[in-house]
Amino acid sequence: MPETLLRLSLLAYHFPEPELQIRLRPFDPLSPSGDLGYRVIQVVLQYDGAHHLSEEQRLRDLRRDAAFRSAGWVVVIVTADDLRNDFARARAELRALWAKRAA
Repeated sequence: MPETLLRLSLLAYHFPEPELQIRLRPFDPLSPSGDLGYRVIQVVLQYDGAHHLSEEQRLRDLRRDAAFRSAGWVVVIVTADDLRNDFARARAELRALWAKRAA
């Protein structure tokens, strides 16, 4: 599962353990959720695989991401291209966000 590989890559590069299936509103079962993220810096990572290319899924993703962004979160979209490169781009983006938002 790509989300697991992303999590393992983050841990291998000394990021803290991310929260899995992170909900925008933790106690609301209808709240939008992301694959993994860090509530402390309000960053959510979404792995968008091939099924995210369908029009229906793309529209759901847009609504999900808009909900996070309107609440002040940063959404990092991760794809198969990132997987092929051990998530280097996503890690670099996350490291920059961590430095900026944790300050």
